[in-house]
Amino acid sequence: MMAPMSRFALAAVIAIAAPAIAEARYFAAIDDLPMPPGFTEVASAAESFAGAGGRIVLVEAEGEASGLTVRDFYYEALPQLGWGLSPQPDGALVFQRGRERLSFTVTTANGRTRLGAQLVVLPASTGGD
Repeated sequence: MMAPMSRFALAAVIAIAAPAIAEARYFAAIDDLPMPPGFTEVASAAESFAGAGGRIVLVEAEGEASGLTVRDFYYEALPQLGWGLSPQPDGALVFQRGRERLSFTVTTANGRTRLGAQLVVLPASTGGD
């Protein structure tokens, strides 16, 4: 009897979380990276570098949510998009998906939170999978 209840609980969690991700706004330069609710992209901060050694994309957003709220948002949202948490000794917020590595910086000043994200994509020849 517990197995059907477990499946029901899992289905309920997915049904609740999926609309939040579907309604999220996404960064222009990383089109499958959602922004936390209430955050606005800082378009002038976006940069992208590509070459034989891979690709790096930098984006920023601002909002009023706390750093803890931002962290919790990504802990919930990114696994649904195929990202796995990559624990770091310094506690940095880093996720991995195949050859892609996504790291975040979160700073708060004057009641505003600034979120920076760096996407690094390694070339296929590095064996990063």
